[in-house]
Amino acid sequence: MVNGKVGAPEKLEELLDELVEGIRNAKTEEEVELLKKKAEIVEDLIQTYEGDKDLEKIPLLMEKVGDMVEDILQPLKELLNELYSPERVQAMGRSVAEFYKNLVEAGMDKEAALELTKEYMDSINPGKKLMEMLGGLIKGHGGRFQVPGFPQGFGGDKKTDGGSE
Repeated sequence: MVNGKVGAPEKLEELLDELVEGIRNAKTEEEVELLKKKAEIVEDLIQTYEGDKDLEKIPLLMEKVGDMVEDILQPLKELLNELYSPERVQAMGRSVAEFYKNLVEAGMDKEAALELTKEYMDSINPGKKLMEMLGGLIKGHGGRFQVPGFPQGFGGDKKTDGGSE
């Protein structure tokens, strides 16, 4: 069999072997080119057949992945419900309002106080950070994100003492 293709129809394998032999024995350049084109077509058919076999595995894979996704999503839903409970959201809102009020009362420009308040609001919103990290994973960033407080986050790069970020 050519290229050790396992599972491809034997007739396609035999035809490919015959075409390769024909190319070796060809007498004219046109004959070689025609046989090469036929061999490429047969190789494409073999690859298509092999690819179709992989399609049969998709339902099984989806069944396994579906269970894993459900195992991940359920605790995530519970976590988000906890993070955004009405009591917690009200407390976060009071905290943000108090932060802004204190900045303005201390004499800070309202626009500067607003910018600092936005940064403060982002820093106390764990759900937003969690969703950003998950969004990065889903978009295919390879799971590279930093976990706050760790020198190396899950899948992240090691921080070094020298050099700028």
